[in-house]
Amino acid sequence: MSTHHSSSRLKPLPQATIRSRAVRRFSLWSILLAVLLPFLFASCAGGPPTEPAAVVKAANDRYNEGDLEGYLGFFSDDAVVCAPLGCSHGIQEIRDYVNLHVPAGVRRYELSDLVVDGTVVTYTAKGYEGNQLVETVYDGLDVVVDGHIIFDGTRAFLRYECNRDSTQAFCPGG
Repeated sequence: MSTHHSSSRLKPLPQATIRSRAVRRFSLWSILLAVLLPFLFASCAGGPPTEPAAVVKAANDRYNEGDLEGYLGFFSDDAVVCAPLGCSHGIQEIRDYVNLHVPAGVRRYELSDLVVDGTVVTYTAKGYEGNQLVETVYDGLDVVVDGHIIFDGTRAFLRYECNRDSTQAFCPGG
């Protein structure tokens, strides 16, 4: 006597069901990619910052790393930097000033109290040589346009420069 057991094989799914599942899978993957891609591209962008406070912080980071050319890359070619020893006009004068008076890598600055008002970033900067505090600038001020610093100094130096030549790009109405 022979007993016949039914096979436990699965019945094939109808083509409509297979297509329906494929469409749902494709739709789910499409939605997932649409949600995740902007985050992935944003984290991989890696380009230089353009938001004023981010530009000031990134420039300061490059300076603190001793990367003078990286630091200067955040300045426009016609930027003005004012410090107690005077104002430097243009990227080459700024490079010469920094090399002569404050070599990168010797002094580092910690920025705090950053406030952004349009293109103007104000801050406090503490300068250290080694672990010793050697300077505090309470009224630091940078003007950032299109991702580049066009003025670096203090409110007093900004007023001085604008009184000297009010047509400069960082001056009100300039």
